[in-house]
Amino acid sequence: MKSGPDVSTIYRIARYYYSDGLSQEEIGAREGFSRSQISRIIDRAREMGLVKISLVPPTDLQSEELSGHLSHLLDLRSVVVVPVRRNASQDEISLAIATRAAEYIPERIQDYKTVGIGWGRTVYRTAELLPHCTRSTSEPFFVPLIGISGNDNPNLQINTIIDRFAASFHTKGLFVNIPSAREMGAPVSKIEMSRIATLSERWKSVEAAVVGLGEPPTTAANLPEELPQAYEDELRKSNSKGDILAQYFGPDGRIFHAKHGYDLLAYNIQWLSGLDRSICLAGGSLKHEGIIAAARAGFITDLVTDELTALAIEKKCEEEQR
Repeated sequence: MKSGPDVSTIYRIARYYYSDGLSQEEIGAREGFSRSQISRIIDRAREMGLVKISLVPPTDLQSEELSGHLSHLLDLRSVVVVPVRRNASQDEISLAIATRAAEYIPERIQDYKTVGIGWGRTVYRTAELLPHCTRSTSEPFFVPLIGISGNDNPNLQINTIIDRFAASFHTKGLFVNIPSAREMGAPVSKIEMSRIATLSERWKSVEAAVVGLGEPPTTAANLPEELPQAYEDELRKSNSKGDILAQYFGPDGRIFHAKHGYDLLAYNIQWLSGLDRSICLAGGSLKHEGIIAAARAGFITDLVTDELTALAIEKKCEEEQR
């Protein structure tokens, strides 16, 4: 039986392919192998650990400068600015932020014991893109920071988001089956009371959080469908700049309260300022004022956003300083 190539040959072929940029046909001609044999040898090199591929996130000088400047302007621990094209759609912006956040987040939260998770389009997409992380000495337990909402909006399916975070980290999370919003004073069963108590107890141990930030309510399409219509009407007339965990706030960070209220099952965003880390994933043309307000109120410590939003934040802050 003919033996396969030795390890030195495997390494040399891998070097030709990955370092020298030769095609499989060129390598085959040089080494006397067929293209299919070269392909199998390259696969074998990866299996043997002779090849380690690393990806470098896209960046540019402007993005790096913006990151540092925004950290200073907003007094944040870190800001990651993701390059996007000038006419990028909201969908493209969200995906660009999620792609970078999926690489950025694991390293920042892996050593915490309990991590709270919010909802929203970018958080949902980040959960989809998270890599399967190497097991660490501390495997975070993931806790939803808000109840369930809606039937057909994937961005608000908090249990799906929790499940994907837990799967990525090879750990566990808590699932919730209580609506995020209900009529004020609506009866709560004993089972629901017990589950709410369990969730509230878990919230006390949260050390870090990953949250999204919504658009101002005058334009937001992702309002939880359980919200009372009277509350929505008052909300749209307010000066709210955005929301975190369905809690809307104005430019001074003050949380909006309406006459027609409702019971909300969500982590109080004022508690975010007491966490060691609160990472916000947000971007888009209408979110810069909400991000500024959230940073100044202490709701967030870290930000992952896009270049266009970063420029809008910078411009707004500079206008205020004049």
